[in-house]
Amino acid sequence: MKKVISVCMSFVILLAVFTSSCTFSAMFPGDVNGDGVLTNKDVVILFRYVVGDTSGAIAENCDFNDDNEINNKDVVALFRAVSSVDGKISAVKNIIYLIPDGAGFGTYDIANAYKQKYAKSAVNGIVDGIKDTADHTQATQITTNAIKGKTVTGLYLDEYMIATANTDMYHPLGHPGNSATDSAAAGTALLCGVKTDYVMVGIDHEFNPVANILELARLEGKATGAVSTKCSVDATTSDMTAHLLRRPDQNGCAYQADVSAQILNNNIDVQLMYGTDGGRYPYTKVFSDSVPVSNDTAANHGYTVVTDLASLNDAVASGKTKIFSSFQIDYLNLGANYDINGKNYYTSSAAWNTDYQAHHVLYDIDAREGDLTLMNMAQAALKMLDENVNDPDGFCLVIEGGAIDNACEGRNVKEGVAEYFAFDEVWGYCVNWAMQRGDTIVVACPDHDSGGFYNPENNEGAPRQGSKDYDSLDDLLTALHDGTVSDMTTLDGYASGHTAQNVPVWLYAPDTIKDKVLRYLGLPEDADSSKVRSGRFYNGSVFNTDYQINNSDIAGAVVKAAGLMTFDEATDTLFVPVYDANAPEKYNYGTYDAETGVFTFSNGARVIRNSRTYYDKDGNEYTLSCGLPIFLTNPVSYHTEDGTDKTVDPGKATAVFYIP
Repeated sequence: MKKVISVCMSFVILLAVFTSSCTFSAMFPGDVNGDGVLTNKDVVILFRYVVGDTSGAIAENCDFNDDNEINNKDVVALFRAVSSVDGKISAVKNIIYLIPDGAGFGTYDIANAYKQKYAKSAVNGIVDGIKDTADHTQATQITTNAIKGKTVTGLYLDEYMIATANTDMYHPLGHPGNSATDSAAAGTALLCGVKTDYVMVGIDHEFNPVANILELARLEGKATGAVSTKCSVDATTSDMTAHLLRRPDQNGCAYQADVSAQILNNNIDVQLMYGTDGGRYPYTKVFSDSVPVSNDTAANHGYTVVTDLASLNDAVASGKTKIFSSFQIDYLNLGANYDINGKNYYTSSAAWNTDYQAHHVLYDIDAREGDLTLMNMAQAALKMLDENVNDPDGFCLVIEGGAIDNACEGRNVKEGVAEYFAFDEVWGYCVNWAMQRGDTIVVACPDHDSGGFYNPENNEGAPRQGSKDYDSLDDLLTALHDGTVSDMTTLDGYASGHTAQNVPVWLYAPDTIKDKVLRYLGLPEDADSSKVRSGRFYNGSVFNTDYQINNSDIAGAVVKAAGLMTFDEATDTLFVPVYDANAPEKYNYGTYDAETGVFTFSNGARVIRNSRTYYDKDGNEYTLSCGLPIFLTNPVSYHTEDGTDKTVDPGKATAVFYIP
């Protein structure tokens, strides 16, 4: 017997806090005394009314806890609201969080210099783009006037820089003597607000799952979206959607099925990434005869599956409210020699080639009309969340410009700079969108620097000894502009792919909200790019310590300024420990069989790992709309950069409250 039921665990019931009343009107909810702002005076008047002293005026809409009466619970909710936003109502509905993967200062400075050099010849606000061939420039046009009321000569990002962020991990488990992070640990810091170890996804350094910003937003009733040019099983994309002991394996399919299952269970409204295969991933373990192999799909979860730009645009135009991507090049049929414009996009000999983590949509320099780009995916996601879903509580959207990292890890200048321009244009588009509304925070930070590009010139302007291909920055800019730079041209830089250098942080928010974000970050309120850093490039930048923060500080400051719950509150709501090998038996709720992938509760009920399939003690099968799926930190071995093998076995399991 199979039943479909809606089950939520009692220990994860969330008390809704005042969030949806954050829009201004002539008499907005909570403004008891009608003065146009939410202050402690409103609390006093409401309290007097509740206890029977009706001498003060009372607004009609003050039922904060939606129980159809005005009582002390409303006073508590109102007081919390006014105290958490400094006595004035927060106007934030939407959060747009952008992550340009690997986009450090070296690439930033080349892109900024290019645009400054050629912006003077811009026609109708369009700058001559970096050329791939004589007749083709990058797909995303470089503009100077994408933000209403502004005309820029450099990157749009430059005006909005407020700080630099330290990207060090909590403890460099796989990098002895080197604190340079991988994308999994850095993405966890950015999206979950905690520093963690090497290769860990959405868990802290003690192997406990932590809520990410999209999950927090879902708990607050907001719509959610996740967009990336990278593969859905890459490190940063996994940070948006999953919780794993380690990122999906770079040399095979390990953990890819787990990521896919958690993507579907997280119920994100719009998920646009490379790969995903419609969500159809079999488990890699063979289950017992009594527990079937999961072969779930996005369509089963109510998604419209889109396969290319045309089907994406059609889905948005037709009003679809749940979209799941299946974007991919068929590497298996095209073969290992498949290339585009001389670039071999087949980057893996792995058995699981459809979604190898290094895959991404075409570099912007290679994309033609009708191809997917970061810009058209971001535009589609914003339109869908704002117009199709149109949640009264707003939305949270995370956008990753992922292929900057791919290009810069190999110090390939043309591809890296073109991807940076594509990201900068998406930033400009999002800021312009937000400026027309007044209720949206737009924040961006790279997960780390890749490439560590050096200035081709030394301090005296002469060619720097050891620089590759170009003697001066101007020579490089000219070659990029004229199309004479060869494919995959490199520029000298840091010896390894990722560096530990601080990365830029950018912020747009309405003025009253911006001040709060800066204050919660511990930054001076005069933060701007001229104060944050002096010098240029990886080898020439000097950072002002007054404007340095940790990458793990950003998400917490943003949600606090938006008047939302804390990450600790969201984590406590979402995750409940059910098993710890090191804890006394009385604190455990059952046992886990790693070979079958099944967690068995003490009463005989069973749950398949990372699924919503639940069997009671009599064998009856249920599909849960929320609650009880198990997140497991399984034993894992991996090869570290110092040449040793490490095995980690935390022996923990956690029940997860998925939001229906």
